[in-house]
Amino acid sequence: MVRPMLQLRQPIVAEAREAPVRSESAARIAHAARAALGYARQVVAFAAIALALAFGLASMLAPAVLVAGVAIETFAAREARHAEAEEMRERLRAFQAGDDGVNFIDRFRWLDDQRWVFADGWDNGIYASNDLRRDRLQLTPDGLSMVLSVNPRPDAPKPFSSGELQSRETFLYGYFETRMRVPRGEGLVVGFFTYTRPEGRSSWEEIDIEILGRNTRVMEVTHHLHGRSRQTPIDLGFDAADDFHTYAFEWTPDAIRFYVDNRLVHELRGARVENMRRPQRLYLTLFSSIELYRWVGHIDPRQAPWVLAVSCIAQAREYRGVSLCES
Repeated sequence: MVRPMLQLRQPIVAEAREAPVRSESAARIAHAARAALGYARQVVAFAAIALALAFGLASMLAPAVLVAGVAIETFAAREARHAEAEEMRERLRAFQAGDDGVNFIDRFRWLDDQRWVFADGWDNGIYASNDLRRDRLQLTPDGLSMVLSVNPRPDAPKPFSSGELQSRETFLYGYFETRMRVPRGEGLVVGFFTYTRPEGRSSWEEIDIEILGRNTRVMEVTHHLHGRSRQTPIDLGFDAADDFHTYAFEWTPDAIRFYVDNRLVHELRGARVENMRRPQRLYLTLFSSIELYRWVGHIDPRQAPWVLAVSCIAQAREYRGVSLCES
């Protein structure tokens, strides 16, 4: 490639050697002209470069200007979308962290050992005529069936056997709810309650919702503190053994409120409530009692088994004005 370029340039060099000698002024003029031509070429080159750069910059800036214009026009809309997306992310984080106030809603698709202690082989105290066994808890399409039946072991210390749920977690205040259908029958008690008894002490603290099988149209609410109890019967206005209903209570530092089907039916206030300050576990139980027959009636084993049907248990930081189990 170098050789052709040299061949093209050779005639110009030869022609220049044969030209007559010019005068000094002519030489200066020629030199100036060549210099001017060189400068002109440089100016043209720089101008071309400047134009190219300007064109390229304009080409690059044009989309940016267009995008900027669109961005300005849609800034408010984009900000609104961003705020909405951030709100959704916050809600998701709150849901994942439980920050919406709902601790759990258990519909008993399985028996959750991480949430509940399932009493198995326990005595259930001196006043109960049943022991507690895990196999008395059965999963059904409705949720959970807690079965009280004649004890299958003839040599068992208790004549009946039933089940119980006890939360692994303890709670200091909160909202507690269950949806259930209770059994009918003399000698039976369904209890949904929180309870604690400090080690080494005979007194205990407890908040109770109880329905006796002998009268399933009444709910008894009870508050136990320092060995003293305060019990109040509530007329339900329906038979709790006919269908599922929601029963709940909210425990706050200054009040205990009881709800049936999302309706406030009773409230406790005063120093006895304010002095209840120990964390408690949540329980659901179905038990029988021969000793407490004056209260619960005489149990008839020929009517066994009895079934407490539970579709849901839920717990939240506070009452939110709606049923958690029905949400």
